[in-house]
Amino acid sequence: MDVIALLMILLAVLWLQAYILGNYAFSKLDYSCKFSVPEAHEGDTIYLVETVYNGKLLPVPWLKVDIHTSRWLDFAGTCSVIAQDSRRVTSSFLLKSYQKTTRRWKLNCVKRGIFHTENVTLIGGDLLNLCNISEALPVNMTLVVYPEIVDLDELFMPVNLLQSDNTVNRWIIDDPFMFSGIREHTPTDPMNRIHWPATAKTGKLMTRKNEYTSQQNLTVILNMQTKSYEHTDVIHRRAAELGIKVAATLFDRALREGTPVLFATNGCIHADDKLPIITREAADKDHITGLFKILAGLLMKSVRSFEGLLEDVSPNLENSETVIITAYLDREICAQADHMAQGGNRVCVILVDTEYESGALPVSAELYILSDRSWLQSEEWV
Repeated sequence: MDVIALLMILLAVLWLQAYILGNYAFSKLDYSCKFSVPEAHEGDTIYLVETVYNGKLLPVPWLKVDIHTSRWLDFAGTCSVIAQDSRRVTSSFLLKSYQKTTRRWKLNCVKRGIFHTENVTLIGGDLLNLCNISEALPVNMTLVVYPEIVDLDELFMPVNLLQSDNTVNRWIIDDPFMFSGIREHTPTDPMNRIHWPATAKTGKLMTRKNEYTSQQNLTVILNMQTKSYEHTDVIHRRAAELGIKVAATLFDRALREGTPVLFATNGCIHADDKLPIITREAADKDHITGLFKILAGLLMKSVRSFEGLLEDVSPNLENSETVIITAYLDREICAQADHMAQGGNRVCVILVDTEYESGALPVSAELYILSDRSWLQSEEWV
């Protein structure tokens, strides 16, 4: 009888603790989590900060929090479950009466994007895990990861360097509208920079020398197609991502120099978008930040042929420093680039590849190609 009574008392105690701890685990329990910064760049290290407070006398023997976020936010030093583009990380707590705990997770921003975490799942229970309860808690976190800033001079080289042993150290895009003098022509200079009166006077080729100025406007035209026969989804994602990085680098330079920027792309930021993106021209910080956010949110798809986009943008260009960023180059793109250059614009084509269609070389526009194709090698995150 004593044994039976003891077992009944034990069962009653187990039931009571399961009932109390299981049903009141989330009572007066406050949980919050947030990113340490709202914005970052690829490669940056930031923190996810969790704060939990048990505002009651009853302790919480165990609490688990399932955080669902993007796989491109790498929780350093933790085990997580990755499924397609999502990552699940579990955080565990033990809380005494009226205890507050703060935990900081180190995150590596692996890839650009706009990452949302709407809810986390709280899971609690009794001492022996006889009774579990779970609850979805809204947190509404958003992190914008901007593309990486790259060294354009290191990554790209003029096509005419392939025909010469001479090299020059210069910014890939200077300002042709700030005339500062004349110098002797080198094999790396484009033919449209030749100063013919000075050439006739000296008897040798002379080139206009240009300097930088923050007064010239910049037009950046980004091609999200990586093959001419693409219709919607991007085939060569690594090349598209490199093109986005190049655009981000140009925006960063424009912000530092106060240059007005207009941006156009045949990409989109929403899956149901039907029209290309063509922004206004402005130089203020809010405008440039908005351009960075567009780059962060670009999907791997195009909504219009690149040739069609060039036709849309070309009539509105006047005395513009125009940069065309593309993963492929054909005669149609070259013809439109030359047309823009002949209209009084300084046009530069940046090819994020090392190969282009035979005979597809611009005459009036400058062409830069990728100098190191290792950038286009496939990577897991692409």
